[in-house]
Amino acid sequence: MTEEKRPARRADTRFGALSLLVIFVIAAGFGVFVLPRVAPSLERKPAPDFALPVVHRGEPGARVRLSEQRGKPILLDFWASWCMPCREQAKVIERVRARHPGLVVLGINVSDDPNRARAYLAESNPSWLVVEDAEGTANRSYEVEALPTLVTIDKNGNIAAIRRRFVPERELGALVNELLE
Repeated sequence: MTEEKRPARRADTRFGALSLLVIFVIAAGFGVFVLPRVAPSLERKPAPDFALPVVHRGEPGARVRLSEQRGKPILLDFWASWCMPCREQAKVIERVRARHPGLVVLGINVSDDPNRARAYLAESNPSWLVVEDAEGTANRSYEVEALPTLVTIDKNGNIAAIRRRFVPERELGALVNELLE
C-alpha cells in the first residue's frame, strides 16, 4: 500500500481576516447598541441638585442651587475654555436660547483654570448665568465624561436628555422644543 501524498494545508489568511472583521463588527455593535441600554442612565430620573458659585451674569461668589429653578425648562452646559467644541456649542446655545426665552441656561465651567475661564467669559459674554464647578460636584453627579456635555431638565426636575458631544442647532432646538411642550 502506498500512501498518497496529501497537499500540505495552509491557513487561509482571508478566512482569518474575515473572522476578525466579523468579531470587530459584533463587538462594536454591542458597544453602540446594547451597552447604552444596559448601563444605568440618568435620563428620566430626578436631576441631582447642586449649589455652585456664580462667575458670570450674577453676583460673583453667590451660590446658585439647581433646585431653585424647578418649574422651568433647564439646559445645563458643561464646558471649559480650552475646549474648542465647547466654544462652538456656546454659539449654538445662544441662537437656540434667543428663540426660546423661557429656557433657563446654566453654564457649568469644569476642568478649567479660573483666570482663563473668566477671560473667555469676558470675551464671549454669554447671555446666561455661569457657575464654576471647581471641585467637580456637578461634574460627577451628571457623569460628565466629555466636553461639551449638555443636559436638558424638564419642568418637573427630571433629566430629559444628556448629550456628551457637540449638539448641532437643529438637534438642540428639538430637545428644547420637547421640554417646552
